[in-house]
Amino acid sequence: MCEVCCAVIDVAFVVDSSLKPQGQSAWTQMISFVSRVFDLLLISRQAVRVSFVRYGDQASVEFRLTEYFNRHSAKQRVAGISYLGNAGNNLADALDALRNQVFQTSAGARYLAPWVAVVVTDRSPTIRAQETVAVAQQVRAAGIQIIPVGVMGSGQLNRNILTQIAYAQTQLTTVNDYNQLAGVASQIANWICVSPVGKRAVPCSQPRPTCVRQSELVKHIRVR
Repeated sequence: MCEVCCAVIDVAFVVDSSLKPQGQSAWTQMISFVSRVFDLLLISRQAVRVSFVRYGDQASVEFRLTEYFNRHSAKQRVAGISYLGNAGNNLADALDALRNQVFQTSAGARYLAPWVAVVVTDRSPTIRAQETVAVAQQVRAAGIQIIPVGVMGSGQLNRNILTQIAYAQTQLTTVNDYNQLAGVASQIANWICVSPVGKRAVPCSQPRPTCVRQSELVKHIRVR
């Protein structure tokens, strides 16, 4: 398990902001989880780039891959994203936004970098529900790797939807409560770090992205 990931990877966090039994408290813990994963990534122009999609009854791209190139500014921006509390849950719209607005080279996505989407949800879709799996298939066909993170305690999330949208069955996780999200942050960061490139070919001369420990990263920076 690495402490800091400095691989060349494009990552979008897709977070469910629909109505929750715990309301703002639940949303705050979901945002804190994203922030904790950020702490384990070297966010920069050259290494990990991040984006954020919020969704309730529809999706909105809160920021794209070309907007924040350091951890501090990215965390500040995420902390300022408000809770929607919409009655509807439109995961299909969020997945469409990933494919059409985030992971496009014209929007700053790097063609030779792995494209990864971490989907954090606590509810099954209620809008375009029958389309969700097909839309996820289109996302995966575009080379985007979906890592689902589910909060099961509300009783409103069917685990099957997570398995149906996941890039790999070994790369999805669930927790019982929102306060347990922080405990899986390092696992998610590690899955991000070792993501394969998928359908986009990497020239043999390109080194494979790897994870490094924080002490090794600091040593490398000092040498340079």
